[in-house]
Amino acid sequence: MRRRYRLKNKKRFAALILVLILASVFMGFIVNAGASSPQVYDHQVIKVAKGDTLWEIASIYSRNSDIREYIYNIKKLNDLSGDTIYAGQVLLLP
Repeated sequence: MRRRYRLKNKKRFAALILVLILASVFMGFIVNAGASSPQVYDHQVIKVAKGDTLWEIASIYSRNSDIREYIYNIKKLNDLSGDTIYAGQVLLLP
């Protein structure tokens, strides 16, 4: 035999459902709050021409800073393991 449940207080049940819905919505907002903020990068993008070297690019685009440090930052930003770059390659410059 199937058992039937009967609500004794419909207002209390409706209030409970409303509280559960609001709690789940606010939890969703809290979880997504940190993930929705866009990151803004201030990098210059260049395309490597034939004959370009990292030293030449760094000497042109570094703003009176140490060229060796600027080359290190270029390699770190672009995940370059060596000093070799190729024509047509796109580089991000700090």
